[in-house]
Amino acid sequence: MAAMFEIVEGMIGVMPDPTDNPDGHVVPHSDAGVRISVEVGNVGDEPGTATVGVEVDDVFVTEWESDEVGPGQTAVGFIDLGRLAAGTRMILAFVNPGFGRQGFGIARINLP
Repeated sequence: MAAMFEIVEGMIGVMPDPTDNPDGHVVPHSDAGVRISVEVGNVGDEPGTATVGVEVDDVFVTEWESDEVGPGQTAVGFIDLGRLAAGTRMILAFVNPGFGRQGFGIARINLP
């Protein structure tokens, strides 16, 4: 089996973007940029790179590509999403080449 990836524990970390947070918010806020962190793990038997795509409210926003990750190893990516409008937002991250049910993660956040 070639390199295959999963999002570790199906989790997405969501935080204010430290480069766009003039008011010093400690939780995501509409007056600051939003950054996510995603950890991908190679569950295949060959090294390879993972590409993580990100959607916000069903709209594709951006993607991140890992460095080469060996079998059984992980990599963490930080992805800036910019400022999002106030309200409830759904963030979907999906990895390619993905493996099974852990090929994506979802975070729902409420931005004041």
